[in-house]
Amino acid sequence: MLLIPYAEAVDTMTKGLSRFMDEETARHFASIFADNSADGIASHGLNRFARYMDDMASGICNPKVLEAERVSGMGGFEVWDAHFGVGPLIAEQMGRRVMTLAGEHGIGCVALRNNSHWLRAGRYALQMAKAGYVAFCFTNTCMNMAAWGSKQLSTGNNPMAMAVPYAGEGLLMDMAVSQYAFGKLEVMAQQGKMMDTPCGYDAEGNETNDPQKIIDGGMMFPMAMWKGSALSIMLDLMAVTLSAGRSSLEIGEPKAGEKGMSQVYIAIHPDALPDKENVQEKIQATLRFFRSLNGGQSSVHAPGENLPQVRKRSMEQGVPVTEDTWRRIVGVG
Repeated sequence: MLLIPYAEAVDTMTKGLSRFMDEETARHFASIFADNSADGIASHGLNRFARYMDDMASGICNPKVLEAERVSGMGGFEVWDAHFGVGPLIAEQMGRRVMTLAGEHGIGCVALRNNSHWLRAGRYALQMAKAGYVAFCFTNTCMNMAAWGSKQLSTGNNPMAMAVPYAGEGLLMDMAVSQYAFGKLEVMAQQGKMMDTPCGYDAEGNETNDPQKIIDGGMMFPMAMWKGSALSIMLDLMAVTLSAGRSSLEIGEPKAGEKGMSQVYIAIHPDALPDKENVQEKIQATLRFFRSLNGGQSSVHAPGENLPQVRKRSMEQGVPVTEDTWRRIVGVG
């Protein structure tokens, strides 16, 4: 594992991205990849860079489209169309827009269709939480998971993120509804690691804990068996209902390229929240309780609680990346 200085990582990726967009935009986009890895989410940070470059070169993502277009709206709810533009940049735009709607109505909801991969769901929920908003975001994906009761690709692992403001940052839950996120499988495969338990099928339909076998033509299990499957299906259909966008079925299997996701962004304005100081005290009490527990192997903590420390370490020591991933990034750059 390498530790690359943050500025060097951004500079290197900016060179590659500048083939598709102006340098200022390319640098901001590069910082998104670097930020995600610095926060410990390498699967949706530097590990995703070379693939995103391929998506822009092939037309799966249109690098000329940097903003979405408003389609319709009523009160605090709006529908926008990304026209297959640059997913993370458009997702940030939707995060800003939904906070504006929440400022006008107390709560805002934006449904977005035809977006490219937004990388890390938690970035946009945290964007809102840092500004004092309660946030919930989710997206559908290509069919990369077997619905419960099947042994074929039939639904997406449909990541979701929710965040509450806390201590100037936010507590953040960011997860796909598969047993493992697909990007996490890629990281483990690069590192030659096995999963603790079977978490998917190989290409022959056998249960396996080998991430590479799942990547090579297999499929993932839903988390919590039938419950995760039901959650996946409803997240997909909810995003489609609100945006009139593409379903996981329409996006298709991973081999076709993940193009045109449907996404939802929800924000609640801080002025709509009652007794905020007392709520912060309740959160602190809950976190103290978790820290007092002994889980046997590691301390118990709330989702996202350790994020500031992880980010600080990455900024001081370097952003972690495997040698193979960094070699591809340098090659593209």
